[in-house]
Amino acid sequence: MNRTARAAIAAAMLCGVAQADIYSEIGVPPPPPGIEGWKFREELAQPSAALKLPPVGKGRKPWLENRISRCFFSPIKRPPFNRDELMDDVDYYPDAYLQRLANEGVNGLWLSVKFRDLAETSFTPLDPGAPRRLAKLRRTVEKCARHGIRIFIFGIEPKLVEPGDPFGEAHPEVLRLDFRRLGRSMCASEPVVEQYIYESVKYIFSKVPGLGGYINISNGERYTTCLSSAAPCGPYKITCPLCSKQEPWQLHLRQIGPMLRAMREVAPDAKLVSWFYQPHSDATRNDWVYEAVKHVPDGVTLLFNFESGAERMQEGTLRHGGDYWLSFTGPSAPFRNVAAAAREAGTRLGAKIQMACSHEIVTVPFVPVPGLLYRKFKAMKEQGVRDVMLCWYFGNYPGLMNRAAGELAYEDFADGEDAFLLRLAKPEWGEDAQTVAGLWHKFSDGYSHYPLNINVQYYGPFHSSVNWPLLPDVELKSLARTWKPLEKPSGDFIGECLQGFAAGRNLQDFSLVDALSLAEKMCAELYPKDAAGADVLDSLRAKYAADRDRRLDLGVMEALRLIFSGARDVFKFYLLRRDALFASRSGDFAAAKAAASEMDEI
Repeated sequence: MNRTARAAIAAAMLCGVAQADIYSEIGVPPPPPGIEGWKFREELAQPSAALKLPPVGKGRKPWLENRISRCFFSPIKRPPFNRDELMDDVDYYPDAYLQRLANEGVNGLWLSVKFRDLAETSFTPLDPGAPRRLAKLRRTVEKCARHGIRIFIFGIEPKLVEPGDPFGEAHPEVLRLDFRRLGRSMCASEPVVEQYIYESVKYIFSKVPGLGGYINISNGERYTTCLSSAAPCGPYKITCPLCSKQEPWQLHLRQIGPMLRAMREVAPDAKLVSWFYQPHSDATRNDWVYEAVKHVPDGVTLLFNFESGAERMQEGTLRHGGDYWLSFTGPSAPFRNVAAAAREAGTRLGAKIQMACSHEIVTVPFVPVPGLLYRKFKAMKEQGVRDVMLCWYFGNYPGLMNRAAGELAYEDFADGEDAFLLRLAKPEWGEDAQTVAGLWHKFSDGYSHYPLNINVQYYGPFHSSVNWPLLPDVELKSLARTWKPLEKPSGDFIGECLQGFAAGRNLQDFSLVDALSLAEKMCAELYPKDAAGADVLDSLRAKYAADRDRRLDLGVMEALRLIFSGARDVFKFYLLRRDALFASRSGDFAAAKAAASEMDEI
């Protein structure tokens, strides 16, 4: 079995896909019985030592009210498997797992739905699979509620109307922009669209009592209404004859207004979250974004990415980062401006973050950097954040980072980061709590040097450096997308992951020298010695050899050491290759041979 197939299997397993289905779908033979090694679900579904820890925040009131994560086992309703968890008989929510989440402070979970899959309206018939989906959704809501966890459904609605859709053929007057032939957006200024949204939400919430709420991407990710043509950065033009006469904030209200009205009628305790998913690297947003924040109705949380648009000086150059960053504390300038607008208008504000890991590295269950979470949550509280969406499809593994986030939802930040880390470590590490808290602090400081560049996240070596191909000859083979497990392994075109972009505007690229320097800084913090001069991790491993949970936590740290040092060596290898080529072309064969020797050692 090749590396690509193994990566696909591993990724699919982490999404909760049944193992027999995985091998069948990617077309490779399964291994002999008994050696699959896929035990995550079985282990996390059993009572564990983590349940013996006291629940976070007991007897205290959280400043962060809704802490919404995602079920670790739920499959992804996206390629390559497109598995709908509401259409199978798998229980993705074992009781022991839910109890562990509740103990760690999670009080909400989100799952993906589409209006058309669940709702019957006067414009659209009931999908044949809707009764089954609704029944399982009700069971999931009821089961999670027993542990104090509410289910939030998530969507990007109203979705594009595809060619040939009966709804679009019956109501062509509502169709607007054609987005790359994928479909046409709906005009929220049309009464038909408003009624369709209202009836869809009302049907779902009336059929599934107890839903915690609805999270909708109102701007960004995919196209919905004419609001999608209002770009958050750079020039834009709303061409719809009805919507062009209105401000973007009015279009936003037309989109979420019928949702809120329907929920208030049938589920007044449910929460509506309107998410502006704007992952752009630009450190500014168009004025309409901030104006829209000032016109959000009571009962709606405006959710915004906490780090998108991040800026930081690295290696003497101002760097820019889009999407999500665990290594960057935040808030970004766009979030600060959104928060200021929210305070001025009294708008309820939510933050979208990645709690356990981000696109920076997703091949570990979590990155043990609770110090960075401390800094991030402290900044969130200062900005007036009241709700948080803790993860996207990944970054939701229970354990250290989950528990840290839960504790921080109640934290007053009075005694500082070191005291918090010590309190966090004490229940599980006892007399070694100070040592482990020190390790976490070093990992946090080291990880903060991750190159602030979205292309490093999406194409770089930090996910799989230990098996990253090192090609001594210049082949200019492209790099693989790290979020596509079915792609071929990366090639040698290392510059692809070092380009800097923001909304099509070329920013300062990273040089190989800069990337190597930052990777070296990431590694420098990870090898502390104890009083006897021994590696701290080695000493702890020997002491906790019989404690499986602690051994696994230490294993994550060791894995990250290997991954970070591997990424450092990838950058160093290709820098040496460049030096060897330049030296040989200039006739300095001794220098070329020395560089080649170092390449061989790597």
